[in-house]
Amino acid sequence: MKQIIDLTIEQAIEIVRRRIDETGTKEPLIQRQGRQRILIQLPGIDDPERIKSLLGKTAKLTFQLVDTNSNAFDVKSSGRVPPGKKLLESYSDDGQYFVVQRRVMVSGEMLTDARSSFDQNGRPSVSFSLTPEGGKRFGRVTARNIGKPFAIILDGKVVSAPVIQAQIFSSGQITGQFTVSETKDLSLLLRAGALPAPLTVMEERSVGPGLGKDSVEAGKFASIIGMILVIIFMFFTYGIFGLFANLALFINVTLIISLLSILQATLTLPGIAGIVLTMGMAVDANVLIFERIREELRGGRSVLSSVESGYKRAIGTIIDASLTTLIAAACLYGLGSGPIKGFAVTLSIGIITSMFTAIMVTRMLVVFYLRRNKPKKLVI
Repeated sequence: MKQIIDLTIEQAIEIVRRRIDETGTKEPLIQRQGRQRILIQLPGIDDPERIKSLLGKTAKLTFQLVDTNSNAFDVKSSGRVPPGKKLLESYSDDGQYFVVQRRVMVSGEMLTDARSSFDQNGRPSVSFSLTPEGGKRFGRVTARNIGKPFAIILDGKVVSAPVIQAQIFSSGQITGQFTVSETKDLSLLLRAGALPAPLTVMEERSVGPGLGKDSVEAGKFASIIGMILVIIFMFFTYGIFGLFANLALFINVTLIISLLSILQATLTLPGIAGIVLTMGMAVDANVLIFERIREELRGGRSVLSSVESGYKRAIGTIIDASLTTLIAAACLYGLGSGPIKGFAVTLSIGIITSMFTAIMVTRMLVVFYLRRNKPKKLVI
């Protein structure tokens, strides 16, 4: 019994993490507490009721044939369910009941993906894909039962019971009286997988932002100081070219914050650390380019030829360094959890934006400066 409980808790923790933090940007703390409890701490959550709704559903999906020979109303009135059948109510709580076969034809464990979409009539629905084994079984069942209703059951309630019109293999749609937000939540639940046991909220606490305010303010202060020092270093080391690098750095930070806002990310200390690291890596790419330009100038090349050669020769090194860092960030995201994932996401976004600003933005500013001023000698 202890082993079963331990395995159930471990599986539940992993599924809860998938449901809450699918993108890795909310940085939750999810850990076991005691024998049968799970502690969840979520920063920056504005709608705790939605989170509780996501966690309160087991999300066990099955596909079972409807028994067309039995009348659901009569079965409910008499209380006598035919052997091998069971009586289920509608998911929409409209008072409708269905008599379905107990045998599960296809289960949610065979799902590979589920996404929010719209059906042919423009109503919100959930599109799903099955594994090869699930597709074969789905195709076999639908081929043998054309013209019969096929119930889609979620957590013991019938979502819909469409009539099979033709043979269906590895993909299909779940339709019902859904809103767009409900289809998004349902697709998230199905992708994360079914909980091994129902979860019950035992205790809920809300903590104000003042608890971690000092740490966050210290992180912001460190970021600002780091950015100022980088700006001073680049300007005094590379002159006007350093100014171009600083402008690109501002654009880079703006792009990072914009993308994190689109992802609805919660910016905590690991995220701030990722941004600070990205600022250093962003100017590092410019340093490689400017040092290469210096070498070309020392070799006696003209100004335009040195700039062109500097960018062309440094770009390979920049791409190699960025790709290796992206591989490390991908490993952190795949193997880590919570704050580690948040750091990996911020770092990955920063690498991509810094490559864009270092290769495209600074080059555009440099070319614009050279074409306008046409300097005979370049001081860098």
